[in-house]
Amino acid sequence: MSAGPSLRPPDVLWRVARWVHRADFKYLLPALAALPIGVGHALAACRGWINAVSGRDWRSMALGFRHVAKRSELGYRALRPDATPAQLRGWCDRRFVVEARDEYEARLIAQQRVSELSCDVVPATALEQLRNRQRGLVLLTPHFESFFLGVAFLARSGAKINLMTSAVTHDARVDPEIQEHFTAKYRGLERFLNGGKLVDLELGTRTFYRMLERAEVLVILGDAPVLPGGGVSMEVDFLGAKRRLSGGPLRLAQRTHSDLGGYLCRHLGGARYQLELGPIARAEDPSTVDRVYEFFSAAICASPGSWWASDLLPSMTVVSGAAHSAANPEVAHEVLLITDSPLTGSGELELGLRQLKARLTGAGSRAWHESAAPHSAPAAFLDRCTAPRLLVVLDPALIACASLAAELGACVSEQTPCAAASDQRTATGAWAISYTTLADFEQYVARRRSLAHCAAWSGNIPGAYMIDVAAARALLHAQPELAWSDLPHAFGERTLEAPRAFVHSYAHYQQGARTEMLDLLPGTVQRLLDVGGGEGHFARTFIERRGGEAWLVEPSDAADRALPSPKLRVLKGRLEDADPQQTGLFDAVTFLDVLEHMAEPITALRAARRFLRPGGVLLVSVPNVGHWSVVRDLARGRFDYLPVGILCGTHLRFFTAASLDELLQQAGFEIVQQRRTTQPMPQEFSRFMAASAQAGLAWDRESLETETIHVLAALR
Repeated sequence: MSAGPSLRPPDVLWRVARWVHRADFKYLLPALAALPIGVGHALAACRGWINAVSGRDWRSMALGFRHVAKRSELGYRALRPDATPAQLRGWCDRRFVVEARDEYEARLIAQQRVSELSCDVVPATALEQLRNRQRGLVLLTPHFESFFLGVAFLARSGAKINLMTSAVTHDARVDPEIQEHFTAKYRGLERFLNGGKLVDLELGTRTFYRMLERAEVLVILGDAPVLPGGGVSMEVDFLGAKRRLSGGPLRLAQRTHSDLGGYLCRHLGGARYQLELGPIARAEDPSTVDRVYEFFSAAICASPGSWWASDLLPSMTVVSGAAHSAANPEVAHEVLLITDSPLTGSGELELGLRQLKARLTGAGSRAWHESAAPHSAPAAFLDRCTAPRLLVVLDPALIACASLAAELGACVSEQTPCAAASDQRTATGAWAISYTTLADFEQYVARRRSLAHCAAWSGNIPGAYMIDVAAARALLHAQPELAWSDLPHAFGERTLEAPRAFVHSYAHYQQGARTEMLDLLPGTVQRLLDVGGGEGHFARTFIERRGGEAWLVEPSDAADRALPSPKLRVLKGRLEDADPQQTGLFDAVTFLDVLEHMAEPITALRAARRFLRPGGVLLVSVPNVGHWSVVRDLARGRFDYLPVGILCGTHLRFFTAASLDELLQQAGFEIVQQRRTTQPMPQEFSRFMAASAQAGLAWDRESLETETIHVLAALR
């Protein structure tokens, strides 16, 4: 009798993987759902990391091994073309963790444990739109964070919720254990729908029409592409482009004269959740669907890894005439940089200019020009331009993304020949600055893709703007005396602002008054020596507020811009080279964000002792390299220098509170008072801390939330 065909290694691995996959859903998930909530969440996250390593989930096992992992990376690359390989890997890993948590939460529902979970609904006023309805409501949500559990929270708020079930339970390719998992979660959820029903889409849509006609709520996933066989579609601005998605939900809402809205459910850690209701309005209003998808886009761009349907993005057709985005080709343009800046000659500006040029000379850029004359007449320059548009950078001290030119170009036309970049001056309210590192800044700018492409101009002189060259030539023919800074105003109402084209200016980096440091100085301080104080703004503030006198020691060219006065003396050079016989002794010596720029900070601190009279004090401020943003970036494989901030490119030393204390002791000082400026960590990082704490990893939360350390010290 001949032997049967032997199994090849890939076949063996595949069968083992399928067996583990089935056991995972049949035994492990139900076991996790029986544990205390905190423990279950931590182990569910570990299960997600294991899935990320193997690149598997139930869809990948049904449709082809590693299918979802590969498609997810393609999706994230389409979402963020400028992302680094480390960012793409991080989002893909996070995507598996979030999906694994959703599966765990589905089992909590199946085991009737929803009552053990708490959920805050924001805004609270939106609850009335759910409870007391006169019209039906189609409520969309993407595969984002805890969307399935959010259905139960919606119903718990008092609304009658209906839900379409998945076709998974009918798909012959899907293992019976997975089908049973879906059946159990649907069966469990039906008890929490406040009288609502779970309806199988395979039975037709008539039931859904009746539900909406009774003014009930119907929850539908809103990030589904059009099926390959065709079907109803809609074109919406979603994730930076106009995309074609399944139009069934919108048709249901419009034909029943229902409202359309959206929601997101986020896990805050442990048993705590937050359900955020987005805009809800009439489906007949064309702007309603746009507002709903702007709501989704903002959340996804802010946390790409939380969207675990990223593998669907490559299947979403980008419509011809798509909305402009960083992924679209940039129109041909030249770049003119005006190099005049208060930071001219500084290491910060030198680094910033290298970074800025690298980002602005990408696709579409024909030439790079520099001029030191901001008020020169631009007519002669424009006559030499060969590109149809010109990107003018008035402020060279800018941090920008590579998408800047494309986003500005989206607003420039014959009718609107000038587009100004947005910056931190108008970043208020929901768009207040939330970035610390370059990765933060990039994520913040990506979130702004949910904003409109063009808006009315604020009137601020922009750090950067783009003009139509032909229109500018015509304008200058009539008004040849105009300077570069005049052009946006000269175009008047034809100048627009591009909210997605965001830049951050650090031009006044050396001009901060640092008033927040004055209250740490004892009232007895009347003579102050400020080391590395830039142009002397803190020293002058001290003189104005305290009525004392001050000396400024500054080694850079900023000392040349300081304005001496009878009460302010300026020494250009290093403290170590100064002579106490010339200056006299002081009540206080200050190093405000200076020590980190020194190769040997202990030498400067020991030199400061020579300038202090008995009882004198030392005032120090340093950034904390242990801040959560830096730790998070390191975990993602990033450590990006910037012209300013914690990771300023001119920093030679990095400190935490502990290392600063050690340095001061070695220099002969002891801390009298310590103060920290803090920035609360985001919920995502808090959840990571909570999960890792369950695994036995200790965290110093106070250090992680500390952005800057302020210390008052005395001689020992």
